[in-house]
Amino acid sequence: MARLLFFLALIPILLLLGSTPGSLHPVADSLAVFRFHIAWFALAGAVVLLVQGWRRSGLAVGALSLAAIGAIWWSYFPQTPNDDLPYSLYQKNLSFRLGKADDIIAHIKGSNADFVTLQEVTRRNTEILSGLSSTYAAQSLCKFRSVGGVAVASKYPRTDADILCIEELGLVGMNVQTPDGPVWLLSLHLSWPYPYSQAAHLDAILPTLENLKGPVVLGGDFNMVPWSYTMTRVETAIRAKRVGATNGTFLLEDLITIPIDHVLAPTNCVGEVSTLDLLGSDHHGVLARFTLEAC
Repeated sequence: MARLLFFLALIPILLLLGSTPGSLHPVADSLAVFRFHIAWFALAGAVVLLVQGWRRSGLAVGALSLAAIGAIWWSYFPQTPNDDLPYSLYQKNLSFRLGKADDIIAHIKGSNADFVTLQEVTRRNTEILSGLSSTYAAQSLCKFRSVGGVAVASKYPRTDADILCIEELGLVGMNVQTPDGPVWLLSLHLSWPYPYSQAAHLDAILPTLENLKGPVVLGGDFNMVPWSYTMTRVETAIRAKRVGATNGTFLLEDLITIPIDHVLAPTNCVGEVSTLDLLGSDHHGVLARFTLEAC
């Protein structure tokens, strides 16, 4: 019985360790989605090991579990920006099931955001873009699979740069002229992680992201958590960081809320995010405020 308890206690710590090497295999990022929850089970396993007399193993497992819990927990606490935040972006996965669009149109306009990034734009909700056109004249929509396209909209005018639209990859972008110079505004919708095609999807997108010249602001449904290798790869490719604290945006299987909708901007100095209402979607919106100044 003692050996059985030992091996049962080790299962969650093995899963916890397996959630870190995303560069080796995409299954690690799938485990990373549940790293916080796995860490609590691993902590319970540490208690079992200590009770059974395996002191060193119990302490080691407990320390690793607490480190994982603490790091993720800390990411949910916002930092207080020290400077004004001149730019804002409204990020929203509309949901392909969304019907009535009036509330979202009013909410986006009421936010006074400079930029808008949308996913799952379908024939049923495409009126949102036309409803926003009086405030956000610069727009671009790119089709993407049956769940709907990706779109960007901006108060600032487009530059002469070509629109970026890759239908098979759920990526759209346009270059806009801000008071601080030209900026690429992107909307991204990644596939679900392993055993689905997220890793291959990202492999196909990264060369395009890496070749963009100048600052990049990106809003999207990543279908992945901030502490993943996937997030690191996107941040590195566009030379940006996720804005603000971690926020739960999607209720998975009516069980747990996971943070998978993010805004990235070319700064790691200041920034904040607010989680918005569902407004008929299955994703909470995100309103991010940030600077465009490099640190």
